[in-house]
Amino acid sequence: MIGQIWRLIRLLGLSRAVRMKRHHQQGLSYVRGYAATCCWWTLLQRGFLDRLAAEGPVSWRDHGRRQGWDEQVLAGMVEYLDGIGLLARRDEQVELTDPGRVLLAEPRGLIELLWAYEPCLANLPDMLTGRKQYGRDLQRRITYVGLGSGRLCEQLPYPVMRRMVLGQKARTVLDLGCGDLAFLAGLCRVDPEIRCHGIDFSPEMVQFDRDQLAKNDYQGRLTVQVGDMFDLPDLPADLPPVDCITACDTFHEYLQETPRLLEMFRSLRARFPTAVYVIGEFCLQDPAWLKKHPTASLEHHLFHQLSNQQIGSADQWRGIFRQAGLEIIAEQIYDLVGHGYFALRAAP
Repeated sequence: MIGQIWRLIRLLGLSRAVRMKRHHQQGLSYVRGYAATCCWWTLLQRGFLDRLAAEGPVSWRDHGRRQGWDEQVLAGMVEYLDGIGLLARRDEQVELTDPGRVLLAEPRGLIELLWAYEPCLANLPDMLTGRKQYGRDLQRRITYVGLGSGRLCEQLPYPVMRRMVLGQKARTVLDLGCGDLAFLAGLCRVDPEIRCHGIDFSPEMVQFDRDQLAKNDYQGRLTVQVGDMFDLPDLPADLPPVDCITACDTFHEYLQETPRLLEMFRSLRARFPTAVYVIGEFCLQDPAWLKKHPTASLEHHLFHQLSNQQIGSADQWRGIFRQAGLEIIAEQIYDLVGHGYFALRAAP
């Protein structure tokens, strides 16, 4: 091997050989990220990685045969993920490495959210030239929006909002755009007397939620229904009076329709005049700051621009709440992650 390296150096020259290797590694980081993500997506969505996490080493060949998978394709993915250190393969046995377990745990929401917006990324050439438009020709994968967002929100938004809700001594919580119910489930876990109900516009998302509730509905304290927050349906007859309305990362999707948002808030005030509101929302970060601190907000901003969503500043949210007749009784703004949290009530 050393002899081969010396031959290459004599052929190319030391400076050129070093430069080529450095540039190759730079390009490879992007290629490998894409290839690894695609392989990880595929095995994650089909439950193989979760099985490895739960059971430890398994025979990849036997698993693939039981699932009816193409053995050559599966072998290629296993070999590749073993080569980059996310899986460890020993003959036919394969297991997660420590880096693989990390990727499957806390950063999992990032991977799932990326998959949710993959239709936009896959169709970028046609979107750029106008042959396809978001909403008309393609959509994000809404279930994975809920799953990815839910996992990521457990890192900061949900703990902050739950503390705000409990601080208001809420007994019955109505969550708008409830996604995968992770926020409400967390409330039910920490408060054995609270009653929670979620509304989501997506029948697909609500069906996913009902499948989860069939396993655990917290003694009937957690329920969900399909509903449009702009035209709120009748709530379950056995639901106690709502004293807290929550929403996390729900309203920014309608910032381009601010009058519609204002009318929604006014309708909620009329229907639930004494309820408090606990709202978490994205707050716009300065592009110059993000360039110096390239956090995951860069990808988040890209996803939103591709899917015709806007992100408001903290001042913009304060203005909307004020116009809607709501007064802020508590707030927390985290510029580092571009998120804000507001507790509100109807202004006198």
